[in-house]
Formats: sequence, structure tokens, C-alpha cells
Amino acid sequence: MKGKYLGIAAVVVMLCIPVVLKITRGEPARAVETDKIAFREIKSSILASGHLLYEEQVLLSPEVIGKVSTIFVKEGQQVKKGDLLLHLDDQSYRAEVAQQEAAVRQQRINIEQQQLNLANQETQLKRKEELHRMKMIAESQIDDARFAVNSAKIELRNSRSRLEQVEAILKQSNERLAKTTIRAPISGTITALDIKVGETAVASQVSIAGSSLMTIANTSTMITEVNVDEADIGKIAVDQEVAIHTAAYPDTPIKGKVTMIPLSPKQNAAGAAQGGNSLARNYNIKVKLLDSGNLSLRPGMTCRAEIFTAHSGKSLALPLQAVLSNNDENTELANKKDGKNAKVQIKTENYVFVAKNGKADKRIVTVGISDDSQQQILAGVEAGEAVIVGPYKVLRHLKQGDPVKAEPVKPVPGKLTTEKAKA
Repeated sequence: MKGKYLGIAAVVVMLCIPVVLKITRGEPARAVETDKIAFREIKSSILASGHLLYEEQVLLSPEVIGKVSTIFVKEGQQVKKGDLLLHLDDQSYRAEVAQQEAAVRQQRINIEQQQLNLANQETQLKRKEELHRMKMIAESQIDDARFAVNSAKIELRNSRSRLEQVEAILKQSNERLAKTTIRAPISGTITALDIKVGETAVASQVSIAGSSLMTIANTSTMITEVNVDEADIGKIAVDQEVAIHTAAYPDTPIKGKVTMIPLSPKQNAAGAAQGGNSLARNYNIKVKLLDSGNLSLRPGMTCRAEIFTAHSGKSLALPLQAVLSNNDENTELANKKDGKNAKVQIKTENYVFVAKNGKADKRIVTVGISDDSQQQILAGVEAGEAVIVGPYKVLRHLKQGDPVKAEPVKPVPGKLTTEKAKA
């Protein structure tokens, strides 16, 4: 019986030894990576996609129907405003003009005839009035003469009105005839020639064969049109700096600046394709290219634009992953308070851990703007302090005073560390 108790005591002692050792020796130091906070320049930005296009571009379409008889230009040719570009067969329009000119002449002859008739009726009235004073004709004959004069005046007015009508038709016919000759509305380059001699040009707003003649563009007015989500549009302002990366030259950024912000949005194309019920809206921001260098840019090229919305200058900065927030803790506290996921008004704080004397020192920090990798620090830490930046699975569970074993963060090839970014 005594041996049994001795065995139980030995088991208890064996189980207690690790606990006692842990209490006496303390927790082992956690391996963490640190980076010294340094001064660097931060540019907060918004990413958006878009495409290139010419700001000054005209798509020529026929205003009358006709077969193309002559084309005076070719694709890629430089033209000036007013230059002759294309001519449509105008035989039927010339015949129409001749017909209306004949109608105008006929109506003018009718007016001359009405004027002679009116003059004759007025002469007859004067004679009958004189005979009436001499008591040689009855009063009814005077009335008939006056009625004839008034009728002649009305016929003359009708003839003049018909003349105005046929002259207006003649003007329209001349305008249609003039539209068979197409001239350049702007100076530029023929970027597309969509019709050939012998084909029929069709005046239509629908994209059918013959509805498009050619495209003229001022190739020196290349711009970028980018789609900015409505959630970010409030951060965009005219003259903001933009870095444009085209799909053809992804490693060569092109400088630009915001020149126009539209007042009305465009519905998201994806939402429209799914039935038009999406509330997502995009704003088509126009960006002027400041210097494209010797790049061969063409309209329609897709691009990615980085719009810089804020600039910190030289300021203290840390990698984004080093800055933590108590938002998750606030959510847990709110859930525990009433079990109904109710929101609790708890002050949100940002903090970092500084490796100091082998322990993690929690610091409440004030943050400013950020870019895709760095966060501006306005207060809470000083330049040169070793801030714990990872690994995240360790960093997210650190508490004030936890023992740590700090090692400098290993630089990623091709990227500048904050040490190299010092002023």
C-alpha cells in the first residue's frame, strides 16, 4: 500500500517539473524581425485602369447617301483644315437642284402675272368709280370691281409665299449637293480610312457598312482616360500627378497630370452586363501625357494609372505590416458585451512594438498617409528605434513586455530598405 502512494507521488512530481521550470525560467524569447524607423518620402495614390485616346479626334460620317467617286487622301496622310478629302457621286443631287431652280423661276413668272392682274383690276375699279359718280352704272358693279382687286391681292400674296417655299427647297437641295464634297474639319492625320471608291456611303447613326468614312486625329493630343471608382473620386483633384504604365511598355512610367474630372458617372460595365442592377459607378478621368519620350503610343492601348493624391515629403515611415490596430479587439469586446454583435463605442488606436532590452515595448502611434508599402508615422516613435515588423503570425499575438529575440529584417532583392531610404 505504501509503495502505491510512492508511485503516485513520483508521477505528480514528474508532471510538475515542467511547470515549475517554466515558471522559474520564464517564457522563451520569440524570434522577430525588426526594422529601424527612418525618414522617407511617401506618396499616397489610387490605382485605376484605362486606355489611351486622342483628345482631338473626328470620326467623319456621310450626311447624304451616295456612291464614292473619288478619294483624295490615304491612311496616314497629314491634312489641313478645309482640305478636300472625298467626293460622292452628285449627279442625282445636281438634277434635284436644277429641278428646284426651274420651280423658282416658274413661281417668279407667276408673281409677275399676278402683279399685272392686280394692276388691271385696280384700273378697272377706278373707271367704274368714275362712271358711278356720273350715275352711269349701278352700285353692285362697284362692289364686284372691289372684290376683283382684293382677290388679285390675295393671289399675289399666295404666289410670293409659294416662292419662299420653293426657294427654301432649293436651298436644301444646294446643301445636299454641297455635302457630296467632304472636307477636313480639323488639321491632323488620317488614322483610319473605312471606305473605298465604288462603295456606297450611307447616312446613318447605326454602325453599318458605309456609315463611317474616315477618322482624323491630331496625334499630338494623346491623353489617357482612366476609370476611377466612386469611392475614390473625392480624393481626385485637377493637376494631380499621375504615373501611367501602358501594357506595351509596363516598365516605363509616363508622367501625366489630371486635367478633367467629369460631373456625371458612367455605370459599371460589368454591372450592366449582369442586368443593369449594379449600383457601382465609375468616373472617366482625363489625364494629359506630359512626356511620352520616344515611346510608340497608339490610341486604344490599355494602361494602368497611379494617381498620387497626397504627398508627405520627408517623414518618419514604417512598413505597413508593422502598424497594428485594436479594431479586432473592439469587435471581440462588442460581441462579448451583449452577445448580439452590437457596436460599442471604443476608441480606435494604432500601435507598434519596439524591440527594447530584449522585450516588446508597445507604443501607441499617430499615423498619416500611406502608399502601397509604407505608413507615415506622425508621433509615438523616434527615428532609429528598432520596430518589430514580423513575422506577422508572431507580431499579431505579442503583448507588452513579451521577451523577443530581434534580428534585422532581410532586404527583398530589387527593393530599397528604410535604411537606404534615409534622408
